[in-house]
Amino acid sequence: MTKPRRWLAPTLGLIVLGLAAVAAADARPGGGHSYSGGSHSSGGGFGGGSRSSGSSWSSSSSSRGSYSSGSSGHADPMATLIGLGVVVFFVFPLKFYLEQQRSERFDSSPSPMPPPQPARRPQRVYAAIRNHDPEFSAVLFEDFVFALYARAHAARHDPAAMAALAPYVSEGSRTALLRRGEVKIHGVVIGRMQVEHVRIDQRIAVEIAFESNYTADLPEGPQGYYIHETWTLERALDVRSKPPEAVMNFQCPACGAPYQRTDQGACSHCGKKVEDGRFDWTVTFVRLRDQQTRPPALTGDVEEVGTGFPTVFDPEIHNQHAALIREDPGATGPHIERRLHDIYTTLNEAWTARDLKPIRPHVSDALHNYLAYWIDAYRNQGLKNVLKDMEISRMQIVKLVRDRHFDALTVRFWASGFDYTTDMTGRRVSGSSSSKRAYSEYWTLIRGAKVRGAPRDPVTCPSCGAPLDRVSMAGTCEYCSAHLTRGEFDWVLSKIEQDEAYTG
Repeated sequence: MTKPRRWLAPTLGLIVLGLAAVAAADARPGGGHSYSGGSHSSGGGFGGGSRSSGSSWSSSSSSRGSYSSGSSGHADPMATLIGLGVVVFFVFPLKFYLEQQRSERFDSSPSPMPPPQPARRPQRVYAAIRNHDPEFSAVLFEDFVFALYARAHAARHDPAAMAALAPYVSEGSRTALLRRGEVKIHGVVIGRMQVEHVRIDQRIAVEIAFESNYTADLPEGPQGYYIHETWTLERALDVRSKPPEAVMNFQCPACGAPYQRTDQGACSHCGKKVEDGRFDWTVTFVRLRDQQTRPPALTGDVEEVGTGFPTVFDPEIHNQHAALIREDPGATGPHIERRLHDIYTTLNEAWTARDLKPIRPHVSDALHNYLAYWIDAYRNQGLKNVLKDMEISRMQIVKLVRDRHFDALTVRFWASGFDYTTDMTGRRVSGSSSSKRAYSEYWTLIRGAKVRGAPRDPVTCPSCGAPLDRVSMAGTCEYCSAHLTRGEFDWVLSKIEQDEAYTG
C-alpha cells in the first residue's frame, strides 16, 4: 500500500516526469492507487472520495500522444547513452537523497502541536456562494456533483436516460457526452475533484476538474479508462440549496416528480421550465482533457512520500474547534481520537477481508462506492491487500468547516503497520510482511450540525441499539430504517487524502 514518491528536488522535476512512468503501487483504503494518467498527485480527492480519495497518480503513456521508440526493435545508441547518464548522475543520487529524507523526516513519537501553517490554497472556496445562499453546504454540493457525474457517464449509451437528466445537464453538455460513444459505462470512480474557479454575477458558476476511472463494456470485452476533464456547473443567483434528503433524487427540481420533458422544454407534471439552472445546479460545459486506457495497478513497491511534510493547518482551527467544544464537550480531541481509532480499525479489517459490510455504517455513501470499486479490482485480479497490526501513533486536528447542515472535521494522523499484497495462494507479491510501513494521511469526518455528544458504541445502531450487522448499501439500518451514513447520529468518514496531496 504505497504511493508514488512526491519528488522533493525541483531541479530534478523534468527527469522525474520520465522516471515516474514505471511506478505502480499497492493501496491502503483511499491511498496509493496508481491509476491515473498524470505525473502529479491528486489534490481534492473526495472522495470522494469519497468524495476524495487522495489516490496517488502515476505517469504513463497518454492516448493524446507520447514518445515512442518505434517498431524496429533496435535500441538507439544515443538514447542508451543518455539513459545511462541519467541513471549514474541523477537516479542513484536522487534515490540516496530520498532515502535520507525519509529517515530524517519521520518521527512516530508524540510532539507538541506546531503553530498553524498557512494553507497552500484558499480555504473557503465556497464562502462566496454561502453569502448568497445560507443553506449551501460544501458536503451536500460535492455529494450532488459526485452522483451527477456518475449518472451522466452511465447514461452515455442511452439517449433517453440522458434526456431525463435535462434539468441538471444542459443540451450542449448532453450532446457532448453522448458523442463520446454509445457503450455502457459503469464503475465510475472519482479519484480527484478540484474546484478551480467560482464566478458570481447574475448567475453562480463553478468550474470543477475531475480525474476519474470507469469501465466501458466494449464489443471485445470490458476496458478500464482514466479520464481527466473539466465541468462547469451553473445556477441562478437566487436559487436556494435543497435539504439533505432531497439533494440526490434527480427528479424535477421544481415539483419533485419524475422528470418528463415536454416539447416546450418544461416539466410535464408542473409545467415549469426547469432547465438552465433555474431551480438547481446544471452542467453547462464539459471538456475532455485526457483519456487513457488504464486497468487498476495493484502491485508494486514504491516509497511513501509526505509523511514528514509539515502539517497543513487551517489558521482558524484552534478558534473554530474551541467554539465547537463550547457547544458540545463531546467534540474534544480525546473523543475525536476515539472515534477515529474505531473507524480506522474497522476499515483496515474490512479492507483486508475484502468485505465492506462492517465499515458501511461508518463511511459516507460516496466513499463506500469508492472503496467498493477497489475491493472489486483486487478480487477481479485475484489479489488481497493485507493490513496487519496497524496502529495510529498520533493525530492532529487541522481543519473544521461548519454550515447549517454539517460539521466537517479534518484530522491528520501518523500510523504504521504491515502492509503487503498476496495472491489467492497466499504468496506475497508486493509489500513486506516483516517490516512495518510508516505513513500519514488526512481524514475528514462529517456529522450533522445539530448532533451532540461523545462518540457512540461503534458496533450497535445509534438509533435503535441493534447490532450493526444489517446496514443496507444505501446506509440504512435494516432493523429500524434509520439512515446512518450522513452523520445523522455520529461522525462518519467521508474523505481520505494523502499527505503529499493535501492542500487544506
